[in-house]
Amino acid sequence: MASLLHTLPNSLPPHSKSRAVRKFFHAPAAPLLGLLHHENADAAPTLRKSLLHQMSSLCKDGLIGEAFDFLCDMETEGAPVGPEIYGEMLQACVYQEGDIFHRNEYLETKLVIFYAKCRVSAAALDLFQRQRRRNVFSWAAMIGLLCREGLGEKAVVGFCEMMTDGFLPDNFVIPNALKACSSAQLIGCGTGIHGYALKMGYRGCVFVQSSLVDFYGKSGIVEDARKIFDQMPEKNAVAWNSMLVSYVHNGLDWGAMKAFYDMRTETNLRALDEGRQSHAVAVLFGLELDSILSSSLINFYCKVGLTDDAELVFSRTLEKDTVIWNLLISGYLQDGEVDKVLRTCRRMVMEDLRFDSVTLSSILSACAGTENLKLGIEGHGYCIRNGLDTDSTVASGIIDVYAKCRKIELARQVFDMAANRDLIMWNTQLSAYANCGLSGEALKLFYQMQLESIAPNVISWNSVILGLLRSNQMQSAEVQPNLVTWTTLISGSAQKGCGSEAIELFIRMQAAGFRPNIVSILAVISACTEVASLPYGKAIYGYITRQGFCSSPFLL
Repeated sequence: MASLLHTLPNSLPPHSKSRAVRKFFHAPAAPLLGLLHHENADAAPTLRKSLLHQMSSLCKDGLIGEAFDFLCDMETEGAPVGPEIYGEMLQACVYQEGDIFHRNEYLETKLVIFYAKCRVSAAALDLFQRQRRRNVFSWAAMIGLLCREGLGEKAVVGFCEMMTDGFLPDNFVIPNALKACSSAQLIGCGTGIHGYALKMGYRGCVFVQSSLVDFYGKSGIVEDARKIFDQMPEKNAVAWNSMLVSYVHNGLDWGAMKAFYDMRTETNLRALDEGRQSHAVAVLFGLELDSILSSSLINFYCKVGLTDDAELVFSRTLEKDTVIWNLLISGYLQDGEVDKVLRTCRRMVMEDLRFDSVTLSSILSACAGTENLKLGIEGHGYCIRNGLDTDSTVASGIIDVYAKCRKIELARQVFDMAANRDLIMWNTQLSAYANCGLSGEALKLFYQMQLESIAPNVISWNSVILGLLRSNQMQSAEVQPNLVTWTTLISGSAQKGCGSEAIELFIRMQAAGFRPNIVSILAVISACTEVASLPYGKAIYGYITRQGFCSSPFLL
């Protein structure tokens, strides 16, 4: 059998094959399962090679029955049976019944595709070379295989031979050929394939166009990649990723950030159009706004920031369950409309509906955001009376309310009484100490969580470091001050709602001699918006103007 697979010379005569199969698995000197154990992991490749050699020997001698028995024994003993083993058996069957297969072009092509997808290169190449009638599918399988194996030049040669044989590469072959050109840095061949794609009318094919963007980007010709990208009538996730990778691959971080921003904007607009179309279809066909349909529409409108449309759907829903109320409340909270959150909760009470853990989490978030201690205490009392204080999410919300209202002792009491403390609750208490400047308590809690086998995450570390910084204990924080660490702290503070702290860190960063970048500027602008600090906002605008950041699309 013509095979490029690495096999050892066949040393067993045909009549001893049956005994060899049994001896291989039952000889005490070669315990098969022992080789598969973790401590014998180094022997696994040797075992696989030996198994493949035995199977290849049996198949080469036409002992299909013995090969099948060998395969059954392998599966029984838990041996590693990969696609190359099945490929050997299948190819042996092809040789034994060769006339049947060679008379059937469809079967031959399917086998080539099978071997190519399993990456059994030798068998695929052998069968492909013996095909009497090659077709576009077998050519596509082989070019794809060569490309996946990293043989870019051979894949391009195959592409040319395919055309020489009179077969026109389609929109599945062209992307593989372009990938091969970029990996082998065959820029001339790639531009030739680009011309072929245009000539064949693939200008509107998103797969081909995405591959062209990827090819030009990896070849260092970002301008052409962007030109093709901008001319695409339709852009999917693959196209956007190809453009992003092109910028990153060539060190153009600004371009990558702008492309990411544009992608988010376009995706949101497309989602908005599709959501409104779905709503229109529901109205057109007179579908009743039941709880399921209403929930979907309210959730959609809230996520894209159209709470007015969500209210309209809510008002036209006949039967409103707790889920629908919670979705509307979450939408208000997401938009920062705390008054509407509380007003909607009062309407729920008037409708004799009970709050669940989701409702209470929204109420507590609103209380924390407005530092409304009285309402927070009422919410805490409701949780205790209705047995909801055992919910970790609700308990974390109560801790956050007390912490934001500077009642750190009450926050710690709730934390200590909680039965199930998850990572979110630990981080909430850590953040409470950090925001109050209690770095010592934050450190104690940080060590305690590790003693209780709770692994800290980036939020945990950020809270501890922020607490130490606020206590002027930079050395204790063991932080090497640089632009990245400063920016991380500013962004983390802004995202957690600590606007004043973010502004303070921004000022200290400049005092330490570090020039802010676009990320830190965006974070501090967000912080100024949250605390409604017009003087700081004007000062930052002046800094942006002086430093030439006005042209940035993110700041505009």
